[in-house]
Amino acid sequence: MAGAATPTFAEPAIEQRIEAQREEIESTEQERAAAREALAKLQKRMAFLEEKSAELDAERRELEARQRTLDRHEAELRDGLAQRRAELERRLQAAYPLTRGSVLQALLGDGDALQTDRDLHYLRALIRPVQEARRALERQRVELAENRTAIAETDRELRDAGTRLDRHYEEVGKNLTEQQRLLASLGETLDKQQRDLKGLLDRKRRLDREVAAARKAAEEAAKRADQERREAEQRAERERTERLARQESEPPGTTPPAQVRDDGSIPITGRIERRFGETLPQGRLRNDGVIFHADGASAVRAVDGGRVAFAGTLKGWGQLVMLRHDGDFLSLYAHCRSLDVAKGDRVERGDRLCTSGVIDAGQEGLYVEVRRGNRPVDPGRWPAWRQAVGG
Repeated sequence: MAGAATPTFAEPAIEQRIEAQREEIESTEQERAAAREALAKLQKRMAFLEEKSAELDAERRELEARQRTLDRHEAELRDGLAQRRAELERRLQAAYPLTRGSVLQALLGDGDALQTDRDLHYLRALIRPVQEARRALERQRVELAENRTAIAETDRELRDAGTRLDRHYEEVGKNLTEQQRLLASLGETLDKQQRDLKGLLDRKRRLDREVAAARKAAEEAAKRADQERREAEQRAERERTERLARQESEPPGTTPPAQVRDDGSIPITGRIERRFGETLPQGRLRNDGVIFHADGASAVRAVDGGRVAFAGTLKGWGQLVMLRHDGDFLSLYAHCRSLDVAKGDRVERGDRLCTSGVIDAGQEGLYVEVRRGNRPVDPGRWPAWRQAVGG
């Protein structure tokens, strides 16, 4: 049917490319969000390392302060030791007169025992503080050595921790740089994808305008074709009227009455002149149905059972029978000469619907169209058609 034909363009392809581009943009945005999240974690890790570094610096300063305190304490101990040594020398010098002889002689000699006892007591009094001072000094030396050992161990741990912290700094810094580079790259990719999407959308708008113009041209062409078909039908009708008039004017019995050709073929006895989707003589228009070439007044039969949705004359279709079938299928039988059914009738597969007439420019036959919903479809997609007619 020329009036139902439409031009075709690559609109689905551009729609698919736009959808694919939008999916790529969504994927890139998800990657960029993940990169931002990873970058935030690295920045948080870097802040933690900086905090730990500050704590290590504080501990190192505390150790240095303790080291200075120990140095001062050691100096004080050394000064105290020097003083005690000086005191010891002084006391020993004071006791020297008492010990010019042997201590054993002083104890066993014939001298005054009381004086000897006083001398020994005095010696003990001189020596005891020195001994106590030496013991205290030794304890302080041990304590100082232990403190120095602890400080050295802590300092070693601090240096190890600082080394590990530096490695962490280096690793996190490298990852941070890579993540920032990745984020920048994703941003550039996203900008390019958005530019590509804008280009596709602009192209689609241009195509939409071209399609609208083409559809308008197709509608105008269809109107012209419809006008030509009506004129052809009118000419055929005039010829038929003239032929009938001639037959009526002839003596009875000279012309046999018109016979309806019917051998039970579905939908008609004849051959397919033009299939669905073939280009019509008008140029870019497509055939939305199937054109059968058949002798005039051939019986037209239903492809499948259904109910008559329309039976009558319709502009551009001539006399038309429309059947509604299961599965939302419609079958239309156009340019009929006479109708054998009425709206609301129930018909079965093979029931007679009408007789064929003239399609265009005097061509006798039948135009059949199959629709699903309100869209013309290839009849081969309808199982009933394949069963009755073939492919």
